This record gives sequence, structure tokens and C-alpha cells, in this order.
Amino acid sequence: MRKLVVAIPILLVLFILIMPASAQMTWSNHIILKNNIMKWNYNESYTNSSAILYRDYIDSQLGDDSGLVNAWEVLKMDVKVRNYLKGELEEEMDVQINGSSENIQVTDIAAQMGFETLGNINKTDRIDNRYSVDYIFDTPVLNSDTNFTFRGQNQSEVVIELADTVEINSTAGMENVIVSEGENTTFVRGNIGNTSYFSLYTE
Repeated sequence: MRKLVVAIPILLVLFILIMPASAQMTWSNHIILKNNIMKWNYNESYTNSSAILYRDYIDSQLGDDSGLVNAWEVLKMDVKVRNYLKGELEEEMDVQINGSSENIQVTDIAAQMGFETLGNINKTDRIDNRYSVDYIFDTPVLNSDTNFTFRGQNQSEVVIELADTVEINSTAGMENVIVSEGENTTFVRGNIGNTSYFSLYTE
């Protein structure tokens, strides 16, 4: 019997809610999937006009609107993002196994805001932020004949990392898929398709 595992990541940054669709922002995902735990790492980058808008949002909405972003304002953004994510996860768990999240626990939510955010809001210097969510599965999930389905940010890069003892059957919902081997590790790389859903089948 196939076991269905669904992971639905929350877009971690409130900035997505205020950023124009045309702004320069990139998003990438790195999922480390083990038998009883999973870590989903997110990286986001802002350049050019998106970097200006991001700094301006922090300074005007969370700071003193001085035209400069200081460390205290960045810390407030860090807290705001973590609280937002925590609230979303409490409302609806973003990982499901066999249609249920009953046996899944979130153990940690972390954020690392880029130091490049500091300074004049009109800077176009690249900003890199990193986020991660850790999960525990009460029962093993890397059994044979398993279907893992995730929902991520469409058109973003994704890497899924598993033990090399797991046999990859196929993938779905991913473009430009490359499967490679590392030291005791299998990497599945690609881009999430237009639907935001992507799947990994093991055998």
C-alpha cells in the first residue's frame, strides 16, 4: 500500500504580501528528508527594486521611518516572520502523512535575516534571508513504495536530499529534474512547476 506524504510549505515572509509581482525576488528550497525527521530550508533573495522595497517596508512599518534600517528594526522583522509562520502552522500544519498531520510535530522554526538589510533604504545591494522548519515524524516514512507530495513556491528551485539507500522511482510536478549521488546521499534537483505541487516516488 502506498503511503502518501504531503508537505505544504508556508511562504515564510510577510514581504510576499506587499511586494509587487514584477519585483526581483528569488526563492529556493532544500528539503532534507529522513526516516523520522524532515528539515525544510528556504532561501530568499532580493535585488534591485525589491531590495529597496524590502528595506523601506522594515524602516517605515517596523522602525522609525528614518530612511535607514538599523539592527533593532531587522530584529523586529525576524520576530514578525517567526510569529507569522508559527501562527500559520498552528492554524494548519503544512505536512501531512496519509492525509493526516496527527503524528507530525514541528520542533523548530528558525530565521536568519541578512546583514545586508542594514543601512540606507535606497541601497540596491542583494539581500539574502534564510529560514528553516524542522519536523519529527512519529512513525518512519521512508518505506518502500512511497509517494511524497509537496507544495512549494511555483517556479522556484528545489533540492530533495535523501539517504542513498532509498530507491527513486520517479518524480512529478518538477521540471529539469536531475538525480545525482553524493557521499551516502541521493540528491533530486529541479524546478517546481506551475501548479506548486511536486511529487517524489520511491520503491
